[in-house]
Amino acid sequence: MTEQGYVRAVRGGMAMVETIQTEACSQCSSRGACQMMGGERMRVVPAINEAGAKEGQRVIIAARRSTVMGAGFLVYMVPVMALIGGAVVGKAYGPDYGFEPQSAAVLLGVGLLAACWLAISRFSKRMAGNKNLAVRVIRIVKDTQDGGADAVDQCSAGV
Repeated sequence: MTEQGYVRAVRGGMAMVETIQTEACSQCSSRGACQMMGGERMRVVPAINEAGAKEGQRVIIAARRSTVMGAGFLVYMVPVMALIGGAVVGKAYGPDYGFEPQSAAVLLGVGLLAACWLAISRFSKRMAGNKNLAVRVIRIVKDTQDGGADAVDQCSAGV
C-alpha cells in the first residue's frame, strides 16, 4: 500500500512525512470511522528514509498490505470478539457464581474488552521498534518543468 506525501522533517534515518488519506483509505471498509472519531485527512507519518529524502521533497511511502490488514484486524476485530465472548460466557456462567445473567454478561464483557485494549497497547509498544513492520520512504517524486510530478526517482530498496 502506497501513499504520496511531503517530507516535513528528517531526523536521523527517519522522515516525518505529511500525507493526505487517499489510496489506502479508499479501500478500507472503516474509512469513515477516522473522520467520525475526530481524525483528520492530514497525517504525519514517521517513515524509514530509505530513499534519502530531504525536507520539502515529495515522496512515496509504503507499508506492507499484510501489516496494515493485520493491524486493522487486531485493533477492530479482536476487541469486539473479546466483548461478545465475555458477554456470552458471563451470561452462561454468571448465575453459577451468584450473579444475574445480564449483570455478569456486562461485567465480564467490559472486563475482557478492557483487558484486550491493555494487551493490544502493550503489544503495539513492543512491535513499534520492529523495522519489518515500519512504513518506508521508497521513492522521491521529482517535479517536471510544468509543475507536475511525472518523473519518479526509484529507490533501490524494495518493500
